[in-house]
Amino acid sequence: MPVHADEHDEWLAWRKGGITATEVADAWCGTYGGAYTVVARKLGRIAPPQQTAAMDRGHRWQETVADAVHALTGQYVVGEETWCEHVDNARHRATVDGFLAPMADCSIDDVTAILEIKTTGVGVRHDLDRTEAQVQWQMHVTGIDRAVIAIATIDDADDTCTGLRLVRIDANPGQQAQLVEEADRLLAHIDAGTLPEPDQASALDVVKEVHAVANGADSVILSDHADVVARLYDLKATAKEVTDEQKLLEAILRDAVGAATTGVLDGWRVSVSQPAATLTADAEAALLAERPDLGKVVLDRDKAKAEAPELYESHRQAVGARRLTIKRTEGVQP
Repeated sequence: MPVHADEHDEWLAWRKGGITATEVADAWCGTYGGAYTVVARKLGRIAPPQQTAAMDRGHRWQETVADAVHALTGQYVVGEETWCEHVDNARHRATVDGFLAPMADCSIDDVTAILEIKTTGVGVRHDLDRTEAQVQWQMHVTGIDRAVIAIATIDDADDTCTGLRLVRIDANPGQQAQLVEEADRLLAHIDAGTLPEPDQASALDVVKEVHAVANGADSVILSDHADVVARLYDLKATAKEVTDEQKLLEAILRDAVGAATTGVLDGWRVSVSQPAATLTADAEAALLAERPDLGKVVLDRDKAKAEAPELYESHRQAVGARRLTIKRTEGVQP
């Protein structure tokens, strides 16, 4: 069962005090921004993750999948949503979906495995590497040396289960040691209030969010990042060359296809779709002329700038990421 609503805030506070299975797996696998995102969120530098439809689906199906596991394996699912801490390091934490045991009324000594429940959409490949890392961490925290991952495929169109896959996993001491090393690295950054250097492309949006506001500080010396600056400069130049070539080739092909919708040659098929139907500004004005009741009041920005410039400026807000620009300065230092 999911964490009860009246325990949710307490559960979040408990999770914040340590490193959880999801966090160490994301850092170790480099998913969702990797270690940078984990630490930034722990330090309150970015907003908490928003509840998604996939999360809601997982919560909604968790009990049903647990019942299916019992029916298929004969094992009882006990201790649902148990908050676990490592016996020697209480900051190593995990919330376990459940445990498997041969009888319903049992003690921890009777437990045979950890149960981790996942749901995925139809045609969506489940990230088993990440889930296995989560489960290895759960085994490290609990001391239980076996786990079962139940992956249910759910058709979101009508909220029905179209398949269930059970994956059995044994404890891997080598991988668990690596996860412990990663967790302790994260905790060291959290305790020091520092962020690790980004090591995943998926961290870019998080870095932008963390540093969304400029504080007007003096220039930062980037001597230690000289190779990064030069490489990014070269990549941007190369990307522009590639983009320009791509546009030229597309122009040639579009012209060759002309007013047709398809071009063919051995081994290839080139299609040019019909224009997408959209409501242009002129069409919108014509529609409003026919039905004024469909309109709404909006700010006339040009008029606001001209007649109330100070008020206009006072309401402007910084949005989006700050732009990064690299220029050669011929050896001039900041």
